[in-house]
Amino acid sequence: MSKTELITVIIMISFLLCSNVAVGNQPITVTVNGRALVMDTQPISRDGRALVPLRVIFEVLGANVAWDPVARTITGTRGNTTMFLQINNRTAKLNGNSITLDVPPAVIDGRTMVPTRFIAESLDAQVNWDGQTRAVSIVTGDATAVTVRTIPATVISITDGDTVRVRLESGKEEAVRLIGVDTPESTREIEPFGKEAAAFTRRELDGKTVFLETDISERDRFGRLLAYVWLVQPANDNEAEVRVKMFNAELLLQGYAQLMTITPNVKYTDMFLKFEREARNAGKGLWAAAEPIGKPTTEVVIASVDLAGEVVRVENKSANNIDISGWILVSERGNQRFTFPVSTVIAAGRSITVVSGSNAVIGTDRLLWTRSSVWNNDGDPAVLLDAEGREVSRRD
Repeated sequence: MSKTELITVIIMISFLLCSNVAVGNQPITVTVNGRALVMDTQPISRDGRALVPLRVIFEVLGANVAWDPVARTITGTRGNTTMFLQINNRTAKLNGNSITLDVPPAVIDGRTMVPTRFIAESLDAQVNWDGQTRAVSIVTGDATAVTVRTIPATVISITDGDTVRVRLESGKEEAVRLIGVDTPESTREIEPFGKEAAAFTRRELDGKTVFLETDISERDRFGRLLAYVWLVQPANDNEAEVRVKMFNAELLLQGYAQLMTITPNVKYTDMFLKFEREARNAGKGLWAAAEPIGKPTTEVVIASVDLAGEVVRVENKSANNIDISGWILVSERGNQRFTFPVSTVIAAGRSITVVSGSNAVIGTDRLLWTRSSVWNNDGDPAVLLDAEGREVSRRD
């Protein structure tokens, strides 16, 4: 083997070792029927098997669980199925039959952790493991999985109208960014109605016990937990429950926030759009100063779209100023939506630019959508809707 070939082999081995280390350090994720499982303690891997917090896995699959701290035993039941496990014991029982576990339940850092596959498969679910992404996928064949899986938390402080800090039952503290809503800024800069929105959130949530529901993506790029905040434990996720029990919805219904949709967290987007329109049509909150809804116009157009640069320019081609408060810019590929805030007026012959992404620069006539990336560089039609939801302009 030549010196060059030897160096090449060494580099390849080093790359493979580094890749394995990176994969090994990647957190384990668990989804049930495609939705992220909310856990206040991270799953762990032992002998190639994933262990998850005791109560979470049983409850999400519709089973009851009992823990005996003296005997250190776990009993799970659902219908005619009964499971019996014991800490550090590889022998479990399923409906009275002994089963040898690949890895036993364990108490780790004060939390009881149980083997995911055994629990799920005993409750008639399918379990798949992706070693490359360290992802556990659980699929149930019926309606036994809980529709709304939440964890309780206590709100300990308010950062902004759409961001709070909570303490979980484990004692861990988390910053929580509410999914699907965007209140006016009240921290780094003060935007119109920002202080009112923050005060409303403080009045409704500070010191309260709430219930957090996540969507597909659990965290944003700042490490904040992304969640729907329920004021009361929901019975299901239909509109009637969302309308009266979810705080994200309350912000929209009372006009303290506008819709902000970022895929893949879109579970309640259609409801949220409806709630925002109700508030706008009723002139509530930040929509109080909006102009009455008029006839659709073809004089406002999407003049240009830079998908890679995350920049969209909307131009007023008429000889009159046009108020586009409540209009919506849509990234059609991902169904992400930006609602133009109250008192957004494009002067005659002028334009307004909507920017997004981590490098977005805001300023005069430049509105920030989000610091996350919105547009798909492989092709993403931009659509402009008026306040009635009617299409005004499109640029493919």
